[in-house]
Amino acid sequence: MHTVSIQSDQIIIGQHVVTFPLPLDTVKGIFGPDAVANKAKFNTIYTWHALGVYAYSKDETVVDGIAFEIKKEKTYKFLPTSIFQGAITLAGVPLPAYTLIKKKPTDTHAQWIAGDTTVFLDLNDQDEILTVEISRYVPEVIPEPDRYAFKAIDGKPLQFKDLNFKLAVIQVLMYEKELIQPAFDIFEFAKRYKARTIDVDSEGYDIIPEALQYFEQLQIDERLASEVDELTQDGGNDIYMNIIPFWSGSTDDFNIQSFEDVDQFPNLKNIILFYDPRLEQIQAEMKKKGIDVEPL
Repeated sequence: MHTVSIQSDQIIIGQHVVTFPLPLDTVKGIFGPDAVANKAKFNTIYTWHALGVYAYSKDETVVDGIAFEIKKEKTYKFLPTSIFQGAITLAGVPLPAYTLIKKKPTDTHAQWIAGDTTVFLDLNDQDEILTVEISRYVPEVIPEPDRYAFKAIDGKPLQFKDLNFKLAVIQVLMYEKELIQPAFDIFEFAKRYKARTIDVDSEGYDIIPEALQYFEQLQIDERLASEVDELTQDGGNDIYMNIIPFWSGSTDDFNIQSFEDVDQFPNLKNIILFYDPRLEQIQAEMKKKGIDVEPL
């Protein structure tokens, strides 16, 4: 019977410490020479049907991952006809007794790193383990790791009384006219943020504080003020979707409270606002400044 011990820093199959890529001959030495080869588009899958095991290889020389079929629910032709009859332990705990730790309750998998290996548990809707897969851990290389680091501008920055007014201006200058770079993307920002893990999928129904702070700190050169001739608040604007990615648009998180900042924008002639019970008052005040205001 084959044994698989998945520890915090290494994985052992029988007496073999597994490090990927693993020579195909070594894998065949562990599970036997009688694997059935199935050529797929990007790799070849070797299946030991009687053992409930299969392995992936890109070049038919080394193996990049090994999987153990625990429960049969899927019917891909490369899957073993039998389930794995050996013993798998996770951190010393037998697989049937292992307590799953998922990143999100809705996930149909669990995944972690053990040394230089990725451990992946494929789950069904009842959180039953279908497959245990081990493969080479390849860290994601993130380009421009300092892409969203604060950078002071060379010119004189505009000063804002109202953050939500500033956000409306950023929508124009960053996302519509592309005069401010880089365009902020919350998912790309989260990858690069080091102080904590930002889970956009779970946190994106509320304001993500670090995203809002980014825009608070963002400096806008006063020479760009003349580029703003219209402001439109819309629930689908990029600026809002990058602060509350799954915002319903039904809250007043982004309502502008003070309009003092309009004085910095000489060409601003039109503003379309979210619903505001002060609309008539705002319209009257802005009309004196030559600015038309309409509700969304």
